[in-house]
Amino acid sequence: MKKNKKYPFIAGLINMLLPGSIHIYIQKKWGRFLIIFIGLEIVLALLIGLGVSLQRTPSFNLPQGLCPGALTLIVLVPLFINGMNKTREYNKELKKEGFYQSQMPISQDNSEEQLQKIQKLRDTGLISAQQYENKKRNLSNKK
Repeated sequence: MKKNKKYPFIAGLINMLLPGSIHIYIQKKWGRFLIIFIGLEIVLALLIGLGVSLQRTPSFNLPQGLCPGALTLIVLVPLFINGMNKTREYNKELKKEGFYQSQMPISQDNSEEQLQKIQKLRDTGLISAQQYENKKRNLSNKK
């Protein structure tokens, strides 16, 4: 399965709008998503209910919707930040994995296959042009 780079801002938004969806976006883990989604929906419902009940108490003279909105933001902002951070971590791991693969020696396939593998590493940006030329030169020296 080919792993693609994920976008932190998009991940933060979808995680904020649909709590726990970061686990689907990054790792395709539906079970973890469902647990987090159901749990956070209950928490959000309780916070909104608490905000509405505080709003209706006579001692509070706040504008309509301010209290539920503020309490909801207490949950939504960390969800957005968590989605962005998890995506950044995923992208770092992806980069490390690509670097590791680029440093591995090319297998003992025939020269044509080895050249194709080196070209693929260069095309995907896992090795620089100089590394590509060095590996290509080493391959031709082995012949």
